[in-house]
Formats: sequence, C-alpha cells, structure tokens
Amino acid sequence: MLPLLIFGGAILAWLVLSGKAKTMTPNQWLALVIALVGANFLRGGGWIMGGAMLVGAAFLSGWRILIPARDSEEPKRKPRNFELDRARSLLGVSDDAGFIEINAAWKQRLAEHHPDNGGDEQLAKMINRARDILLEELEASKGR
Repeated sequence: MLPLLIFGGAILAWLVLSGKAKTMTPNQWLALVIALVGANFLRGGGWIMGGAMLVGAAFLSGWRILIPARDSEEPKRKPRNFELDRARSLLGVSDDAGFIEINAAWKQRLAEHHPDNGGDEQLAKMINRARDILLEELEASKGR
C-alpha cells in the first residue's frame, strides 16, 4: 500500500505543480482514482481487474489527463462586464452605442490625449483598448 501512496502523491504533486489540476473535470479526477486503484490491483497480482480498471480510467478521462488536446483551439477570451463598463466610461458612450458612436468618441478622446499632442501614452493605449473591447462586444452581440 505504501508504494501506491507514494505513486499517487507523486502524480497529485505533478498535477498541482504543472497547473493541470485546475482544469481537470470531475470525471478526470474519478478516472485518476480508478487508475490508482487499478495500479494497486496490478501490483497485487490481479492482472485482469487492474488492467480493466486502467483501461476504464483512460476512457473515462478521455485521455486528457496526461495528453493535452492538440486539435482544439483555446476559446477567445470574452471581456468581463467590468471591462465593458470601464471601456464605456473611458470613451463616454452609452450601453447601446453603435459603431459610429464608438468610433466618434474614440477619435475625440484620442485627439485629446494623444502623446503627439502632449498627452499620456498609457491613457492613449487604454483608449485604444477600450474601443477594441466595445467593437468586439458589438460584433459578438450581432452574431447572437
């Protein structure tokens, strides 16, 4: 039993330290437990039961515990609501502002705070990012 505890602890430490533990689903945690119990059966000589448990754990986890998904792209991060509120307040537009209003407000704010006119470079970057966030949200809401 001691080798199983050491082996299980090493796997758990690796999952936590590599950051994979944060993204694991409940099915993957269950598969990990089943795999460890199956390894214990294998160690004790129960080849049929241990092998069946390991194969079942592999199918239950979807093979995603140790092998990362290669064909799926990470979904594009959608801005949080406080980012949208901050972007709207920075540009001074309402919640239902359209493309024309957002661009007009962006041009006006950028003209006031552009570094070439003595403005702050960081504020100009924030104004540009606010426009990008609002236009992304506008396109996303049209696509719904």
